[in-house]
Amino acid sequence: MEFKAKIERLQQKSRETYRHDPWELPVIYVQPGELSAAEFSRLWRNGTVVVVRGLLGALDAEIWKPRWWIKNFGYEMVSILDSAQAEQSVGEWPLRDFYRLFDGADNYSELFNDSSMEKDEWETHRRCLRDGVMKLKDWPPAEDFQARLPDHFQRFMDALPFSEYTHREGKFNLVNRLPAEFVPPDLGPKMYCAYGSSDSEGGVGTTNLHCDMADAVNIMAYASKDFLRKNGIELAAAVWDIYPPEALKNLREYIYSLDGIAGSLDPSYGDAIHNQATFLTRPHRKQLYDAYGDAGGRCYRVYQNPGDAVFVPAGCAHQVCNYASAVKVAMDFVSPERVDQCKQMTDEFRQLQPSHQRNKDLLQLNNILWWTVAGRQQHKPAAASTSKAVRGKGKSKSKQSINGD
Repeated sequence: MEFKAKIERLQQKSRETYRHDPWELPVIYVQPGELSAAEFSRLWRNGTVVVVRGLLGALDAEIWKPRWWIKNFGYEMVSILDSAQAEQSVGEWPLRDFYRLFDGADNYSELFNDSSMEKDEWETHRRCLRDGVMKLKDWPPAEDFQARLPDHFQRFMDALPFSEYTHREGKFNLVNRLPAEFVPPDLGPKMYCAYGSSDSEGGVGTTNLHCDMADAVNIMAYASKDFLRKNGIELAAAVWDIYPPEALKNLREYIYSLDGIAGSLDPSYGDAIHNQATFLTRPHRKQLYDAYGDAGGRCYRVYQNPGDAVFVPAGCAHQVCNYASAVKVAMDFVSPERVDQCKQMTDEFRQLQPSHQRNKDLLQLNNILWWTVAGRQQHKPAAASTSKAVRGKGKSKSKQSINGD
């Protein structure tokens, strides 16, 4: 009864803090230490979305700001995508050009002493930033985050709540059951850096609707106050819409109707959610709720600001819209409470056409489950006799990230 009363109080606080549309479920917002690991487990088992706030101090805000990236990695070439053009590539830029207007105005011009050629190139990039919604693609790429950005890595790991789940060695993170000789799945951390966008009618958001193989936690490390002030946005630097697994069937039907095809009957179409090609604006979300009601049209709406960690349960479809230019960092994990949903997603991805971008078992879930059971039973002889076969499946020549934003 005490736990139930506590959760009802937190849900009521959420309703009082934020305006909720009829199709929005209340999110649990807490401060560090306000929920025990056991309480988190009970919520997580039910797929309840949890946000832990007040983590900015642990992150060290200064090292995530545009000025830091410009000064330390400014000339590194990075791939840029435009969310306003279905995430089409706009080419490779120096990282400094990407961050130069991150706060809305050209606040970092004193850091630049460009040649005439560099100035011409910047003018081209400036027009792209003005006309589109730019985001970094997979940066830093390939290299392990820890090796490339050791200070950022340590700050991020120190800030992560519920370390029993979120740390690589956490006792409730089933990935740590894999033997040391395995090449582990790439669980992160991974950075997500993008300019502000809109989720109102005609908006394109920041990250399209999709599902991930694993559980995830995403911390916002920086958001442009100038951008928020200029656009009059008071509630949040970013919003998330997170649909529980029971809504996925209706989501697919609704997206098929938007696309005007019988998508489920057309294998070449892929999957309405796993294609990651749709962003649902507010009018879309209302239409979805009007069509399916409480049973399949509701989502958790999360309001995220710097220092907020958003926990996304495996199996949930979710999308993100940055209202402000923001830097976020995410980590994936595999919890016992959501492992059935991880298995469901793995199976769905496997059924996609071989050419589909999600048709890969990057999580190695079967290996994780095998070694979880083997470790629990301490079945050493069987483990030794089959380790070669299992280890062969687990190896990969290159790491790829499991999840999106």
